[in-house]
Amino acid sequence: MIRSLYVRIAITFLLIVLVSMGVAYTTANLLFKHDMRGRFGNAMNHSLTRIEQLYAVSTPRSLPLFLEQVSNLQGMTIVAVGQDGYVIKVGKNSAALVDHLTRETLINVFSGRTERVSISDEEDGDSQPAPQAIGRIVQFDYSQWAVFIVPDRVPEVRSFQRNTYTILATLLVVGCILILVAARYLVKPLKMMTAATTRMAKGDFAVQLPVQRNDELGELADSINRMAAGLSQLETMRQDFVSNVSHEIQSPLTSIGGFAEALRSEALTEAERERYVGIIKQESSRLSRLSENLLKLASLDSQQHPYQPVTFRLDRQLRDIVLSCEPHWMAKRLTVELLMEETVITADEDQLSQVWINLLTNSIKFTPEDGNISFQLSEEDGFAVVRLTDSGNGIAPEERERVFERFYKVDASRERSIGGSGLGLSIVRKIVDIHQGSIEIEGERSTVFVIRLPLASASR
Repeated sequence: MIRSLYVRIAITFLLIVLVSMGVAYTTANLLFKHDMRGRFGNAMNHSLTRIEQLYAVSTPRSLPLFLEQVSNLQGMTIVAVGQDGYVIKVGKNSAALVDHLTRETLINVFSGRTERVSISDEEDGDSQPAPQAIGRIVQFDYSQWAVFIVPDRVPEVRSFQRNTYTILATLLVVGCILILVAARYLVKPLKMMTAATTRMAKGDFAVQLPVQRNDELGELADSINRMAAGLSQLETMRQDFVSNVSHEIQSPLTSIGGFAEALRSEALTEAERERYVGIIKQESSRLSRLSENLLKLASLDSQQHPYQPVTFRLDRQLRDIVLSCEPHWMAKRLTVELLMEETVITADEDQLSQVWINLLTNSIKFTPEDGNISFQLSEEDGFAVVRLTDSGNGIAPEERERVFERFYKVDASRERSIGGSGLGLSIVRKIVDIHQGSIEIEGERSTVFVIRLPLASASR
C-alpha cells in the first residue's frame, strides 16, 4: 500500500499524462488519416495525368518497362489492366492491389469513373494503414487501360509518426520531471504543517507557519497559526490560573498558620487572643468562599450544572436581592435606588440570583461611604435590560474586558484588603452566557454594568 502522499500525487499525475498522451495520439492519428485521404486522392489523380502525359511524350517501346521505371522513380505501386484482361503490375504492393480488384471495379473504370480501392499493407505491420488506391482510365498509344496507383510508403506518414513519437516521448520525460517537482512543491507545506502539529501535540505552541499562498493550503496554514495562538493563550491562562489559585490559597493558609502559632503563646492578652481568632475565622471564610466559587465555575464550565428555567418577575427578584443585602449597604450608609418596570422573564432563577448578588456585592465593596447605587430595569427589543450603576471610581476602558477573567483584579492590593478573590465577575459572565445574554461595562466616572437577557427561555 502506498502511504506517501508525494508518491500518490506523482503516480496520479503520471497516469493522467499517459492517458492524455494516448487520447492525443489517437485523435491526431484519426485526423491525420482523414486529412491524408483527401490529399492523396487529389495527388494520385494528378499523378495518373502526369503518367499519361509522360508516356505520350516519351513514346517508350515497352509499357511494362515504362510503368516499372515510373514506379521506381515515384515510389508507388502501379497496376494496369487492359480491355482484353491483360494485367501489368509493378511495385511491392501490386499483388495485394490485384487481389482487391473486382470485375465491377474494372467495369466502372472502363466506363469513365474514378474508383478507390482499399488495400492493406501486407509487408509492413505498421499501425498506420496504406492509403486507398486510385484508379481511372488512361490512354496509352491507341488503347485504353484501367490504371490503379497507390504509394508504396507515404513520406508524410513516416514524418508524422516520427514527429509524434518524438513529441510524446519529450512530453513524457518533461512531464515526469515537472510532476516530481510539482508534487514536492505541493507536499512540502503539508510536511511543514505536520511538523507544526507534532510540536503542538508536545506542548510547544510557538508555531508560526509562513502564509504566502492564497489557496486552500494558505488558509489551512493560517488556521493552524490561529489555533497555535489560541492554544498558547489557553496555556498561559491555565498557568496563570494555577498560579493564582496557589496564591489565593497560600495567602490565607499562611495567615492561619501564623496566627495559630501565635495563639500558643501564654503571654497573649485576652483581647489579642480574640483578635487572632477573628483573623483565623476570617481567613477560613475566605478559603471557603474561594473553594465554593471554584467548584461553581467548574460546574458551569462542565455544562452539567443544573439549568431549570422558570417564569418569574425579574423586578421582584432584584428587589428581594437588594433587601437581603441591606445590612451591607446600610453599614456604609449607601443609597440604593430601584427604577424598574414590571418584567416577566423565563430563566433559571437561582443562577440569576447569583448574578445579582455578585454584582451588588461588588458595587458595595467599591462604592465609598455615603455613595449611591441604582438598579434600572426595562424591556428593549425582546430583552430584559438591567443597568447597575454605582458612584465608585469606575473602571478604565482598557480593563473592562479583563475584569471578567478569573482572578483578575483592577486593584489587587485593595481587593485583598476587602476579601475578594477575582472570581465573582467570571461567574457572572458564565451564567449570562448560559442564558444567551450579554454583559458590558459602561460609564467614565462611575461603573455601569449593562446586562441583557432574552425574555423567552434560552437553551443552553
